Amino acid sequence: MKALPLFILLLMVIGKANAQSADSYAAHIMQGISDPKINKTNPYVTAGDRSYLIGTQDGKFPDLGDHVEGEMAGLWCPPFKLADGFWVSVTDKSTGKAVWLNADQFITYPYGNKFIYKSPVDGVTVERFQFCPDGKTAVLVKYTIKYSGSASKNIKLSFNLKTDIRPVWFTDTVDVDFPDKILSTAKDGYFLARDSTKPWYLAMVSSVKAGNQHSGSGADIPYQTIGKGVWYTADYNLTLAKNSTSSIIFSIAGAENNQNAAISNSRNILNSYDELLKAKINKYKEVIARAQITIPDAQLQNVYNWVKINTSWLVRTVPGTGTGLTAGYMEYPWWFGCDNTYALQGVLATGDFKLAKSTLELLYNKSKAVNGNGRIVHEISTSGKVYNKGNTQETAHFIMCAGTYLKWTGDTAFIKKIYPYIKDGINWLLTTTDTNHNMFPEGYGIMEVTGLNAELIDVAVYTQQALKNAAEMATIMGDKKAGEKYAALAASLQLKVNKSFWDEESTSYCDFFGTKQQALSTLDGALKQLKIGETGAPDKQQTERENFYIALQKKISLMRDTSRGWLTNKNWVINTPMETGIAPYKTAIMALDKIRMENCGEYGPYLSAVEKKYMMTIATGVQAVAECRYGRVDSAMWYVNKIAATFNRVLPGSISEMMPDYGCFTQAWTNYGIDVPLVSYVFGVTPDAVKHTVNIRPNLPSTWKNVNIKNVKVGDNNLSIDIKTKGNRRTYTITQSNAAWKLLFKAPSGSGDCTLNGHKVKLTDNGLTLSANTNTITILL
Repeated sequence: MKALPLFILLLMVIGKANAQSADSYAAHIMQGISDPKINKTNPYVTAGDRSYLIGTQDGKFPDLGDHVEGEMAGLWCPPFKLADGFWVSVTDKSTGKAVWLNADQFITYPYGNKFIYKSPVDGVTVERFQFCPDGKTAVLVKYTIKYSGSASKNIKLSFNLKTDIRPVWFTDTVDVDFPDKILSTAKDGYFLARDSTKPWYLAMVSSVKAGNQHSGSGADIPYQTIGKGVWYTADYNLTLAKNSTSSIIFSIAGAENNQNAAISNSRNILNSYDELLKAKINKYKEVIARAQITIPDAQLQNVYNWVKINTSWLVRTVPGTGTGLTAGYMEYPWWFGCDNTYALQGVLATGDFKLAKSTLELLYNKSKAVNGNGRIVHEISTSGKVYNKGNTQETAHFIMCAGTYLKWTGDTAFIKKIYPYIKDGINWLLTTTDTNHNMFPEGYGIMEVTGLNAELIDVAVYTQQALKNAAEMATIMGDKKAGEKYAALAASLQLKVNKSFWDEESTSYCDFFGTKQQALSTLDGALKQLKIGETGAPDKQQTERENFYIALQKKISLMRDTSRGWLTNKNWVINTPMETGIAPYKTAIMALDKIRMENCGEYGPYLSAVEKKYMMTIATGVQAVAECRYGRVDSAMWYVNKIAATFNRVLPGSISEMMPDYGCFTQAWTNYGIDVPLVSYVFGVTPDAVKHTVNIRPNLPSTWKNVNIKNVKVGDNNLSIDIKTKGNRRTYTITQSNAAWKLLFKAPSGSGDCTLNGHKVKLTDNGLTLSANTNTITILL
């Protein structure tokens, strides 16, 4: 064998060391997370990209959810549901005593879940591990029975499955659930059922041959559900040798149009258990390794890693529709324009370019098919149907997000494909939705408040960002005239937003720009919305909110009728001028301070600072990014840590949409307030992949000394940054995989003398241009 060159051997050693380092970093995360303090009736998810399973942490499957009432749990392989769930009992055959399994402990792994049932039968412990293999419409469930007795024992394990084969939300005008019917039982080596009207099939096989089996109403099973499925029970008679371990694996799979496919899927998946589990584990090791951080705050570092994992849980592939990031479990496991334009910025910062592209493409394809005029849709069911054709803000935000995608990836081919629709979107914003031609598009924005259908602050701000990004994309596409036009409009709109929406008296940006009548109408809507769901006499806070709106109505009714900015609801989106950095510095600082002092609850900004009732991870995340924009990283981390403080409240390993512990128990856009502040501002990575350039401007929290980030993907480059502090000196080591890229390093403000690779250099306002593959910079602070 020919000897390998020394430099290749070195690369192999380095590669092996890096792989070991990555595995070591991921090891404690892959061990899973459990919290005995959490209510075991809380929900969980076992996530795959083609299927997912939702139940409760006691191992059961009660009726859960609101969108399809009581039907959001169970096993799903969109565009249809397969089963309400499964329940197991264990019988000690020597005594005849039967016990229904009720989990004593629940563990979340990145790749699956485990339930531990302690001593359902004397000397017996049962563990249930389950995962949904990616690319498969199935779940694999493994029961491991551990017996510690000194003599053999005979037990019966009864596996009870309730089918519920029905369509996903918003499939037909009325989402009809028809009864299921059994086609075959395990005497044929499998169990097979189908919906009585749709060609949707469920097949189940097990690794151990069943004994007795029966089907029917399940009247003898104490866990009834509302679905119109059928019950199937299979009994497994097991002889447990002393100090032994036995196991049974169940494969429950679905298929459309072909019952044989359902059967073969179930069998093949069962036979590939070890291979599929290994692939699932390796996938999450890769997720953890992307944009891998080491920071002094161990809790935040853990949250950062689990947020990347949560994001991966929410990826959904539906044949005929596409692959994309869904909004949240369990109520919104489908696709949204608004949610993704935030969440994809976190996805890009943490290096999953493939997911970002497929999600943007899904939104583009559906929008083009349904709207065709540049407008971006709001909500797409996994049935492939569009529920809402799009709020005004979403079109602007999509264009902004497409620009962010281009900066991270350099993927000009994809931008070329969607660029005509981007131009249509700009035209739609500035013509169709801007009937008075003042550059403030009209219509609903992020906050879907009754009556707040006007020229909103978030719509105006994101339209300005859309123009800015469209100008850059136009230039890259060679559309010089459009580029110049969009750039001029972006500059003009920035000035208009700061002039028309800023309220000097309140030191705040306004909710919307409009007429006196629109302001009064908005307050009417706010009062109506306050009363939604209200029963009995209003409490003190409710009365105070109503009195505020009524008093403001009286005040406005006496004002002269003129178009101006109105601060009626104090919704969190008034922070968007700071989030995007278009607010002048002094204005921004006043507004940011005002929000922190007056508009925040325990976990960040209220959705409405008038109502002071609800907080969400996205509002707190936007505020963190806003503080970052103006260099106030300590203030930003205050908000980031508010999000982190809600970790593990409902599901171990996850953060709820509504802070601290309700709404969707896993939410995609939570990543915006964790990933973007850390990657783009603390480590300071700002890419321009088209120009093969990365701007690096780290800004560490005041108490952080030694940090690093590895495997930051930018275009075809891979970047790592290591920062070490010793005394009053700070060393930055920046490594990139592609030496052809240009790195621009900007030192933190207040930095003194600088040494670059052992040579003194002068710092300028433009920073340092680095051209070597590995660079070490020493800065006297």
